[in-house]
Amino acid sequence: MSNDDEPECANPLFFKWVSEWYEAARASNAKTQHTLKKACVSLQRYPLLLENAQDAVQLQGIGPGIADRLVKKLASWRKEQGIAEPTTVAPEAASGSANSDTPTTTRQKTQRLYVPRYRSGAFALLIGLLKTYCLYGPDYFIPKSELVPICEPFADAPFHVGGTSHGSGYAQHTAWSGMKTLESKALAERQGGVKFCLTEEGVQISKKVVEVLRTRNELSDDDSQVFSKLEERNAVRASSSSPGIHSSDFDSVAGDPVQPRAGIMSRSSSAPFTRQSSATAHIELDDLMSYPAGSYDVILVVDNREVHSTADRALIERELESQGVRIEVRPLTVGDYLWIARAKPDSAHRHQPDVVLDFVVERKRMDDLCASIKDGRYREQHARIHATGFTNVFYVVEGSDPDAVSRLGEAAVSSALSRIQVIEGFHLKQPPSFEATLRLLRQLTESLTDVLECVYAIPDSLIGLKGFQELKRGIRARFPQAQLAISFDAYDVVSNKSGSLSVGEVYLRMLMTLRGVSADKALSIAGCYPTPQLLIDALKADGGVKAVDELIVDGSCRKIGPVLSKRLAEFWTANSF
Repeated sequence: MSNDDEPECANPLFFKWVSEWYEAARASNAKTQHTLKKACVSLQRYPLLLENAQDAVQLQGIGPGIADRLVKKLASWRKEQGIAEPTTVAPEAASGSANSDTPTTTRQKTQRLYVPRYRSGAFALLIGLLKTYCLYGPDYFIPKSELVPICEPFADAPFHVGGTSHGSGYAQHTAWSGMKTLESKALAERQGGVKFCLTEEGVQISKKVVEVLRTRNELSDDDSQVFSKLEERNAVRASSSSPGIHSSDFDSVAGDPVQPRAGIMSRSSSAPFTRQSSATAHIELDDLMSYPAGSYDVILVVDNREVHSTADRALIERELESQGVRIEVRPLTVGDYLWIARAKPDSAHRHQPDVVLDFVVERKRMDDLCASIKDGRYREQHARIHATGFTNVFYVVEGSDPDAVSRLGEAAVSSALSRIQVIEGFHLKQPPSFEATLRLLRQLTESLTDVLECVYAIPDSLIGLKGFQELKRGIRARFPQAQLAISFDAYDVVSNKSGSLSVGEVYLRMLMTLRGVSADKALSIAGCYPTPQLLIDALKADGGVKAVDELIVDGSCRKIGPVLSKRLAEFWTANSF
């Protein structure tokens, strides 16, 4: 096989020798020519540097026989070239005398690229982490429980204690130990102890490991499609960010130091959710994680605070689970019920995480609604629902309580119910009982199962603590027919009670915790004293309480008043509580 016009490969000597053996076998019509041809193709495509000839057995078409021939050929070639074996130590270096005046020159070692052993734990973990990188984005830290199932098909050893390795019975070591190797070589990083993500160097090594699977024809069509999409995106990003630089410039020599990808922001393990300005301008549907129709199940998630007793659980099972509605009970930061899309176990998307669909239910009894209107929780909850970005909100006001309505006033309750529909834009439902609410949930679940088609999940890397509504609104404006969703981690971040508050908002809330301080009064105080320290200094100064007393409430002629200013002074200047 002539190699005059062959592209460069990572192991040119091995490729040259095997090509010569193939030409000789073909000339003599030997049966080994077919095996040697496969070996030539594998060596030509293999992107990593083989540290010794025995490592070539991992390639398709190369068995122990060809590997032994390569070992002998390499030894004779080194002898002809006068190159010592890498394991031998020069006598002068071994017995270097301290009394010798002759200066000794030390050979500078070139740092080799780390290559994990084929089907080892590190090998499988790199593939699993790269798949996670392709599916969920560069800033997603995957939990160990989700990563292990992705990696198991690519490792010989088991990932759990007591498992059996391929063809060798009981396993003494688990493949998970490879994660320590990746972390020690800065190829993977950890968040919170149990979540992991590739570093920039890890991405480069992982792509070369995937090439090993390609050369051995061991990459499934689904995985190949996932990895090829990454290559296409990298090519687009490289061409748009640096017109004169191409990805091949970094991959031409396997032993060169790994260089970071152009145009990609470095990530911080402590901040997986980052705000990106004008992100929607460059977002395409291909950038979103897709769940095609028929590849997922719709599951109703019930807030654990909704299940107060075994009687409630039995009622939910009777009204929902017995009717074929799949439910899960877990804590929810916003809403009392919502729906998630979970990839089916037999689908090609089975390794994708659960995503929260754009539908949520807020349930209140009539007496609870009256109480929330009175203490201010009513508006705060509505603001948090909007901040989470839900566009299909069902507001369920359950039953009737004439006593609670009369105490608050019918006009106030009617105004609140009208506001829910007209101002907030929620779908108001008023079932007579909890049983009727469960039947409504069953009908909504069945409707979503029948109506929803392809679902697109917004990557966590595009979701910030602020401006999520604008981000989602911008994506929806560009793709009005797309059904959008977010991961549960993103849902927890954007719906957190305090995670999305600015310092100024926290200050206003601190002021409003004091009885008698309304929102208007808090704004007036914060306008004159923008920080807590300024307020404390003013209250401690001579005449400071009087100055606060004279403050005019914005939009009115009322003053803060002496009673409230005295209460503020007692609260903010106290040494202890």
